[in-house]
Amino acid sequence: MKKVAVIGARGNMGIRYAMILREYCDVEVVEIDLHNYISCDHTDCDGYIIATPTDEHLNDILLYSQWKKPILCEKPIVKNKDDYYKLVDICITDIDLSMINQYSFLDRGNEGATEYNYFKTGKDGLVWDCINIIGNARKSYDIKKSSLIWSCVLNGDTINFADIDKSYIDNIKAWVNGWRNKGYILQAHSKVLGALNER
Repeated sequence: MKKVAVIGARGNMGIRYAMILREYCDVEVVEIDLHNYISCDHTDCDGYIIATPTDEHLNDILLYSQWKKPILCEKPIVKNKDDYYKLVDICITDIDLSMINQYSFLDRGNEGATEYNYFKTGKDGLVWDCINIIGNARKSYDIKKSSLIWSCVLNGDTINFADIDKSYIDNIKAWVNGWRNKGYILQAHSKVLGALNER
């Protein structure tokens, strides 16, 4: 890819992805946000990264899919069962859709337990914030928010917080070069919906 549009470019994740594209992928970035949502010309882009609020993800996927280019969406894509079924409908089409899965670039293939603990959560809530921890867990997982110090163990391997920043870089670079994970999207959302039902 030579040119990628980042939708939601002024948000925290949009800023991150635009910087990665420029500094690590040598890709031209078209920044799209509320100030130029309609007027910005993006039709000649090679792909789209959606970094808008979660509630806008489905509509944005459908909007930008009309240009038949790869789409990488921030996680989670949806947060409830009704929207999950809409996501199922999207995933069975030919839309080239992937979802950010930074933890997959930290997974060493082991089989141990998975644990996460940190008191801060984003707007989507703790469990949805941890969709890729849950999605990549091969065995049991324990997700908490009782610690002032960030800690994460993925399949038995301790993750350092600094590794997270690098994993986002690895994820974007891989997507630009052909990495896709459409099959993982429904699996991860289904596991989180199941976890929420158990709580």
